[in-house]
Amino acid sequence: MKKIRVDTRVAVVMVISLAIHSYAQAPIKPPELISASDIPFPIQSIADGVVVLDASIDAKGAVTGVTIVRDVPSLTSPATSAIRSWKFSPATKPGRPETSTMRIAVTFRPRSYFAADPSFTPVYAVAGPNHVDQSYLPPGIVSVTYPEYPINAAAPGTVVILVTVGKSSAIQHLKVVRDLPPFTQYALSATNKWRFQAASHDGRPIASTLIIAFVFAPLPPAIES
Repeated sequence: MKKIRVDTRVAVVMVISLAIHSYAQAPIKPPELISASDIPFPIQSIADGVVVLDASIDAKGAVTGVTIVRDVPSLTSPATSAIRSWKFSPATKPGRPETSTMRIAVTFRPRSYFAADPSFTPVYAVAGPNHVDQSYLPPGIVSVTYPEYPINAAAPGTVVILVTVGKSSAIQHLKVVRDLPPFTQYALSATNKWRFQAASHDGRPIASTLIIAFVFAPLPPAIES
């Protein structure tokens, strides 16, 4: 009987250990963007390109900090200021809210109809010094493409897309968070041409989300003859 009690205790300890291990290994459901405001294209700026930011999101879905991963002078500030007011649902693991990091690429599309794609050095999956979870590496951005600029559009602005990147680095799903017809269709078409590097957790590739915002610059005023 004594041996049976000992074996029972050992079994209980093993079950608890396995449960703890399973919980530690449980996948984190990434945060999602609920709503996004417009990002103004600085009127006096002649710059264009892609600003990359990592937003720290707390367990309530609020942005608590922004790390600049790729800076474009005169464009980074309006991008950073705007996303601080965006609304997120927090990451969960499993079912419990967690702090997390969301990578955000803000693409400033210039006025020219025939602008070439921006010069872009790949941003790989590397944890920054301010990341809340150093075991998590956000998805990398390997290459980018500008959307076309609709010729007859009257009111440009910002289209925001939530992108799900799979373990294989391929795009799994696109969700339009901020719609702006007719710009949205061009933004979606361009996003499908972007190339990514899968995020990882503890060295293993995982599915993840990131945000791409396309900021279409206003057209110059018509010159009267």
